[in-house]
Amino acid sequence: MEFRVQSSNSFSICLHGQPIILHRSEQPLFYIGTCQSSYDMRLGHFVIKHKIETKTSLQIQSIKEINPLQVYEISFIDENKSYNLQIKFIIDANGLQIEFPHTATSNYIRSVIESEEILKRDENTFDDSGQINLWFSLEAFPFNQESVRGCGLQFADGDLRRKVLSIWVSEWYHNELYPNNDTNIHPSEHTTYHPQPMFQSSRGYTFCAYGSAYAQFDFSDENFHRFHFSDIPYRLELSFIGPSPTSRVYLPLPEWLHDGIILSVQGGTDIIDQKLRKMHQYKTRIAGIWAQDWCGKRITSFGKRVFWNWKWNENWYPNLTEKIIEWKQNYNGCRFLAYINPYIAVDGSLFEQANQNDFLVKRYDSKKTVYLIDFGEFNGAIVDLTNPQAFEWYKNVIRTNLIDLGISGWMADFGEYLPCDVRLHVNISGALIHNIWPILWARCNYEAIRDAGKLDEIIFFMRSGYLNVQRFCPLFWTGDQSVSFSSDAGLAAGIRSCLSLSLSNILSIHTDIGGYFGRTIGRTREVLLRWCEMATFNIVMRTHEGNRPGSNAQFDNDEICLAFFARMSRIHAHLKPYSRQVVQKAYEQNISCLTPHIELQYFFGPDLLIAPVVKSEVDKWKVSMPDGEWVHIWTNKIYDKNQYEIDAPIGKPPVFYRSTSEWKSLFEQLQYF
Repeated sequence: MEFRVQSSNSFSICLHGQPIILHRSEQPLFYIGTCQSSYDMRLGHFVIKHKIETKTSLQIQSIKEINPLQVYEISFIDENKSYNLQIKFIIDANGLQIEFPHTATSNYIRSVIESEEILKRDENTFDDSGQINLWFSLEAFPFNQESVRGCGLQFADGDLRRKVLSIWVSEWYHNELYPNNDTNIHPSEHTTYHPQPMFQSSRGYTFCAYGSAYAQFDFSDENFHRFHFSDIPYRLELSFIGPSPTSRVYLPLPEWLHDGIILSVQGGTDIIDQKLRKMHQYKTRIAGIWAQDWCGKRITSFGKRVFWNWKWNENWYPNLTEKIIEWKQNYNGCRFLAYINPYIAVDGSLFEQANQNDFLVKRYDSKKTVYLIDFGEFNGAIVDLTNPQAFEWYKNVIRTNLIDLGISGWMADFGEYLPCDVRLHVNISGALIHNIWPILWARCNYEAIRDAGKLDEIIFFMRSGYLNVQRFCPLFWTGDQSVSFSSDAGLAAGIRSCLSLSLSNILSIHTDIGGYFGRTIGRTREVLLRWCEMATFNIVMRTHEGNRPGSNAQFDNDEICLAFFARMSRIHAHLKPYSRQVVQKAYEQNISCLTPHIELQYFFGPDLLIAPVVKSEVDKWKVSMPDGEWVHIWTNKIYDKNQYEIDAPIGKPPVFYRSTSEWKSLFEQLQYF
């Protein structure tokens, strides 16, 4: 990159000779001002409004070059002299960093996102954030000359040009959630559990904004990428090698994850025994049993829910500690996985304990009143993870009630439901803590496992996330897709979101086999089997019963499903040597285990091309072959770069391996499964 000063009030920064940042008096780089903002939440969905009160351009007061470091300190001021910002532009071989003035609040946020230790604050620490809005833009190429991808977990097609994205952690909203429009929830488009203020441009750079406030990334203009931050970020980066080294710290995955399928089972100890015996008869390779309802269940109009009191329910799961050992011994190392989230039901014993110790998030308008959230026919409270004592208490809940019980993994669900009208221990606005709440939640789980000395044995997986969350969470899933072939919300959406997240520094991603959500429809056998095909060729293979299990086809629904899942689990386990290498290279090279090829087709590691069938009642599928020679795993037929229509009956999805792969002999054996 090259910094060019044109005049006392004009400069540009060029990438490959073309401007990417430009400031002129008539085209300011920055605008600054205030907004009247509201964040209304219901069931994790947010309706966010920002009404601009003031917005004024920042003009250059002085430019100071600090040689020979390629550091430029630029003083910006508005016409009313209300705002005076000293902003550093730092250029090196890796790209550009734009550093904004720090505050005590931004230092705390930075510590959550990037540091080993979180800065100490309490309710008496002054909140000096100011929540000053910033508008900023990058020069863009025309739509047909530049594409943009990333921004975390996105469910739309890959290229984000022409779209406007909200960088805000929330439940995913899609039209199938409320088919009768029986709700007043109408969030913005492109909502997501796991946004990342980061994207990759086909011009050869990665952009990343370091901060926690609500942001809007607007790619709808052909000439500019426009950004609005509701509080000034502490740093912006344009990098040639991706985000900073801190963002490229990853945790290992336990090797037992590659041993077979993780089966979702609910209903108690006897039900697990029955299903394990049945699947074992079909020679299923089972890596684990995942029982969400290990702590009890709750029935609502939405469907079967977990009782959010994170203790073993001995009536529902008698003899569980002994059974965990027995299942591991009898079923080739089968592990037991559970479920937890950062909220606790008001009718559980953990709520009483947390409330007595003042460990819960309070209402903003009252220091004493616990903030209660309607989670759908039951109320829950939020453990205040900004309170070090509450954080340690919840870590101990995980350590004592899950790890010490013998549990080998769990879904660490939610993380999106922190409202903005809350009072937190750190005395920082909920609007600034909201996006980093998943990081605190991930860290709580990570430290519980770390302190138990079991990082190489225990796994947890999350759907919510934000910048650098992968420092503490090794595995993600894509949330609650519909139990259908719906392009917008079903299987195809699950694939798109995996590939989108893979471009945002997340290495290991998977989906619920068969999806989760169904209100008016049930899951057909065809949806379940096609979804299983896709999941077989990934790092993790895990089923979900769905929110209405009785309406959905399951892995043991009939003889066809039993035999199908058994076979696919054996294929998944057979690929373990390759999968281990894929994970290792992903860590070494900072490349996700899944990487996009074209829309809905992708690579699993460097040597497998996957083209999942995502439509009903088809037995042929169009596949676009990349450069080189690719071998169809079921027929050994060789294909070169072109488009082909491939036979794809259920059980034989379009999967190909690179003809020059060192794993050729491993792949050749798949045709005999």
